[in-house]
Amino acid sequence: MNPTRAEIDLNKLEFNFKQIKQHLHSENPRRNIKVCGVVKANAYGHGIQEISKKLIEVGADYLGVANYDEAIKLRTQVPDAPILVFGTLIHSKLKPAAYVAKLLKYNLIATVASLDTAKFLDYYSRKPGRKFKIHIEVDTGMKRIGFDVKRAFKNISQIFSYKNLDIEGIFTHFATSESGDKTFAKSQLNKFNELLSMLKKAGMEFPIIHAANSGAVLDIKESHFNMVRPGLILYGYYPSGDIKHKIPLKPILNLKSKVTFIKRVDAHTSISYDRKYFTEKRTFIGSIPVGYGDGYWWSLSNRGRVYINGKYYPVVGNVTMDWVMVNLGERSSVKIGDDVLLMGCENGGDLGADKLAGMLKTIPYEIICSVADRVQRVYIDKCVREC
Repeated sequence: MNPTRAEIDLNKLEFNFKQIKQHLHSENPRRNIKVCGVVKANAYGHGIQEISKKLIEVGADYLGVANYDEAIKLRTQVPDAPILVFGTLIHSKLKPAAYVAKLLKYNLIATVASLDTAKFLDYYSRKPGRKFKIHIEVDTGMKRIGFDVKRAFKNISQIFSYKNLDIEGIFTHFATSESGDKTFAKSQLNKFNELLSMLKKAGMEFPIIHAANSGAVLDIKESHFNMVRPGLILYGYYPSGDIKHKIPLKPILNLKSKVTFIKRVDAHTSISYDRKYFTEKRTFIGSIPVGYGDGYWWSLSNRGRVYINGKYYPVVGNVTMDWVMVNLGERSSVKIGDDVLLMGCENGGDLGADKLAGMLKTIPYEIICSVADRVQRVYIDKCVREC
């Protein structure tokens, strides 16, 4: 069996969820704010099924996914949980009536970001005789999808005239909530509030209103409304250094493997493809069966490090598709079969996705989402000492 695995601690997920709930209560003590746990992209690489089941178990009210394929696969695991699909609906289905009937059967909640989608769902929901539950997305500045806030009132008014839609919610999405400078985010929030006020005066109200992603959950309490959508913070990372440590979080994933081969090589010996690294003196090289095929980043070639038996060792030579080599030194005590921490936080070793992201000039989201499907997910439900 391949020793490379992602160990995912569900107890830490529960801890992070409770920290979010406590934070929401402290910021809004008189309001009961729902939580939509964002589990798109295979729960940010952590495994959508197990993560979703745990979130519902600990009290999440909704689950948020990127597309209908994710939602349909998830429905069998969480038969009763409300599932909100953030992505747009493809209208060019060969059998649209059957497709909409299928989505109704799975009891999914659609994001409506255009009149075309609203008309499509309204028209093809007539035969099944069921109203399709929807949340309307308003674009207040992200410029991705959604009704432009300047014209949203007219469009939403038209949607309210449709007979086969159950308009449950309305939402927007921040572009800069994780930034220390909240000027643009506050501008977006003001536009959204103005629209909500206009709609309310015209008799159009929504049971659920949401805007807050992870950054806004932590740092824009005015955006909490009656539901929030935490993503990255559920998995134990802050969306930026500007809002770090607002609440305590524990990274829930450790990417690990084992040393499976050790060789002693002479000084001035090249290691791996393209001969980008040469040993300075005689040393031991350990080979670990993980590579960019598993989501361990090629960019860590000659830059990364791993943690073995309480000590860091440098990655040497180019990372290959299936292997990483590390320099164990002249007198290594490392043995074949020893555990290797590649990403995460355990027993004093700190190779968190945020630190790797800083080294690679990317974001923690990309680091954790890149763990490949071929890496086995192992779920742990116990307390583990933190680094």
